[in-house]
Amino acid sequence: MKKLLLIVIIFFNNNILKSEEMRAYDLFKGCQSYYHWVVNNYKDQIDEKIFFDMGKCQGVIETMGKAMLTLCHENKRNMNINKKMTANLKGVKTIEIVKRFVETASIDGNIRNFSAQIYLINFINKNWPCN
Repeated sequence: MKKLLLIVIIFFNNNILKSEEMRAYDLFKGCQSYYHWVVNNYKDQIDEKIFFDMGKCQGVIETMGKAMLTLCHENKRNMNINKKMTANLKGVKTIEIVKRFVETASIDGNIRNFSAQIYLINFINKNWPCN
């Protein structure tokens, strides 16, 4: 399990340090399209770019959520993990995270100032803290 934890931490660091990282606003736009598409029973007409951005939203949120939940479990085993990197998402569906993310990000005037990873980590940790 320690090897998995090390891989997750390396994955986070590599993605955060890449020169061309996704901005939080771009993630928000993809998630907004994804959320409205799901709410409208997949009836909205979408082009390939929007479909790709929606898939990116779903993938980023699912991956980040699973990693943060894993780190929450490991933290409970006294692994000395930074609590900001953890979240208790047990039983939480991706669409619930997307909905709350879209609601929160739509009123955040500073969203353009953050990378998607940093913004999402802080958002998920704040809304589903690991206790």
